Amino acid sequence: MILRRANMRGTIKGLIFLLGVVVVIGILSYARYLVVKLREEASQNLQIRVHQYSLLATYSPEEVLDFTRTIDFPLIYADSEGQPKFWKNLPADLDERNAENQAHIRQIMARMDAVHEPIPFQYDTLTDYFHYGDSDVIRQVQIFPVIVLLATIAFGLLGYFGYRQIRRSEESGIWVGMARETAHQLGTPISSIMGWIEVLESDPGMVEALEQMKLDAGRLEKIAYRFSKIGSEVDLAPADLETVIQRVVGYFSQRIPRAGRDVHFQIEIDPHLPQVMLNEFLFEWVIENLVKNSLDSMASTGGVILICARSPKSDRIHIDLTDTGKGIDPSLKEDIFRPGFTTKKRGWGLGLSLARRIVQQYHGGRIFVLETRPGAGITFRIILRYLARKEKQ
Repeated sequence: MILRRANMRGTIKGLIFLLGVVVVIGILSYARYLVVKLREEASQNLQIRVHQYSLLATYSPEEVLDFTRTIDFPLIYADSEGQPKFWKNLPADLDERNAENQAHIRQIMARMDAVHEPIPFQYDTLTDYFHYGDSDVIRQVQIFPVIVLLATIAFGLLGYFGYRQIRRSEESGIWVGMARETAHQLGTPISSIMGWIEVLESDPGMVEALEQMKLDAGRLEKIAYRFSKIGSEVDLAPADLETVIQRVVGYFSQRIPRAGRDVHFQIEIDPHLPQVMLNEFLFEWVIENLVKNSLDSMASTGGVILICARSPKSDRIHIDLTDTGKGIDPSLKEDIFRPGFTTKKRGWGLGLSLARRIVQQYHGGRIFVLETRPGAGITFRIILRYLARKEKQ
């Protein structure tokens, strides 16, 4: 079902892209059609006017100037040898008759001839030619598709980012409401559990069990606190990343055997790892969600969870969590962070989405799937800015 939905979204995106391509081709084709029609009409009109004038013209070619006064497009009148005699609607700096300008005008004339066939003008026993270019209207029609496309792209991007921002705001409101309601609902049973623990402490035989109960009750308090911080200002403080990771691994290590899974943790921490600005309660939640994701992936097979933290030659810290579980299809790398997406029969599909929110929104970092393939596990990477280079003693 999940793959089908992902494929459907991909199909819809493909259809929208294809529709956009068809629209672009349609606009360009229609603009090309209009340019061809306008050029044909301009050529026919000029031929008719030249023919009419040729019937009235005298032996003096200068009288052609009377005919050209109404011309609103570039025009060059030249003899049969290609020598320009006069011109109209060319740049003003070409008005002076000199060898350099004559050469420039001949170049313009050659470009005109590549688009429009010159129109012959016969008088007496001579034949001269009118060379002409596109009018302002034709040039505007030619650039019109570009303007339309740029405007469409601009409005499309504006609409996309606007819709994206609205959707994020709606999702944020849902997140905040759900998180605060969860924190509120957890408050009462936590208080009750803490009260019963105090009662049971009077029984000497319950000491070990009570210690574990206290840990779990404390964890519930931590969870309630985490949910209460969603949508609120988060305080960051210098923290030792190795301590945070070890704390999470220590908690899960004591409870994995009870689930009957043969899972082993491996931790590789750069001994010179610098401190980072963290909210430890929330960042622990990120690591826990990634670990839970790995444990679920290895529920029936067991395996290894490797957590590496290192500081490359930059201002970043890389934290990689790799497991030997089922992995996912690489096409789902982004989908797994979407709220509600899950490959499990149970669960809301919020863990990884929460992890991304905490890393990106509250810590200014990045979290993404670095590598995965079905049956070969998955590697998540978190990138954080470090506080300062500080070698451990």
